[in-house]
Amino acid sequence: MPLQAEDVAAVDRWVEALNADMPPHVAAQLKYRAEVHRNAITFFECRTMDPSSSDTSWFEVPFARLRFTRSQGWQLYWSDRDSKFHVYDLVEPTRQVRRLLDEIDRDPTCIFFG
Repeated sequence: MPLQAEDVAAVDRWVEALNADMPPHVAAQLKYRAEVHRNAITFFECRTMDPSSSDTSWFEVPFARLRFTRSQGWQLYWSDRDSKFHVYDLVEPTRQVRRLLDEIDRDPTCIFFG
């Protein structure tokens, strides 16, 4: 089931804002990206392999996922240290993707950004 274009666009804008708000010295070593796959959007924190090197290799760690179902709408998941996803139960599923992006921003439990 393809995701709604306006939801994907909202996610893209949110990720762009995360990256744009970073100081330049941090942006050279850290960035965020989102990947759409079927009915889910996974968020990754990307870091350089060796910040002191001119090597441009990056590694990625997933930190959140949004999954859409017709019956419930969007549901938020968090990633553990083994990159396995678990339901984030502090916010109910919603049809408003922005509500879940705001919850990731707030990060009241420090589970997304540490």
